[in-house]
Amino acid sequence: MNKADFLTELEDILQREEPCRENDNLNDYDEWDSLSKMAVMAFYNKNFGIKITLNELKNFNTVADLIKLAGDNIQ
Repeated sequence: MNKADFLTELEDILQREEPCRENDNLNDYDEWDSLSKMAVMAFYNKNFGIKITLNELKNFNTVADLIKLAGDNIQ
């Protein structure tokens, strides 16, 4: 998956009308709530085989943090 595809997927998961950008702070998104966090967790598990907990997700502040979490799965 490339970075543009990831950002599009993230927009879909969060049901955002505005685009997601790498330097965006997740806490600034109205859509960044417990339901969307669960959806992000499921997305990582399904697409990258990465299991994260809700507690771990609290350590991620920006979209770039989510990209780094995916590691080599995103080019």
